Amino acid sequence: MLNLGTPEIILLLVASVFCALLFGAVIFFVVYLARQTGAPKIPVVVYPDQVALKDFRPAPSTTATKPADEPKDIPTLAADLKIALPQQSEIRYVKISDIVRCEADDNYTNFVLNNEKILISKSLKEYADLLKPYGFLRVHQSHLVNPAYVKSWLKEDGGTLLLDNGHKIPVSKPNRESIKSALGK
Repeated sequence: MLNLGTPEIILLLVASVFCALLFGAVIFFVVYLARQTGAPKIPVVVYPDQVALKDFRPAPSTTATKPADEPKDIPTLAADLKIALPQQSEIRYVKISDIVRCEADDNYTNFVLNNEKILISKSLKEYADLLKPYGFLRVHQSHLVNPAYVKSWLKEDGGTLLLDNGHKIPVSKPNRESIKSALGK
């Protein structure tokens, strides 16, 4: 057994603090240099309880042609992006362009796709913030709509959107003018 006195213990504590500070300074310096030199970014790990977007586009070709049947008003970037929708037993990866609308259900969100409905245990606000850069419109407190699937504006009840699938989505009074201008009146 070691027989250490007070001066030796204090010296060990000071040395360990010095080593920890030196290690932290080296890490800070490496991160600083990586940012300055434009080194590749360290990939971020996304856990199942987080939402992620992943670009699944192929490498760009030398001839850029846009297909005529691409959905209207969806930025071309969103056509190839997928969103991770965590469920209890799996994580579904869905193309953003396949999402027709999202509907709030308390702290859950119903994703209505072209051919199915998916219930996710996250609030609509999280997805509204995530999908807004891809053209999605928050038309009501409970509804987020992909404008590519809007068929017409119905003047009933002050404003309702008729979607391609026949669903009618109410537009809240405070949002009416901004939604009309976003859709091109």
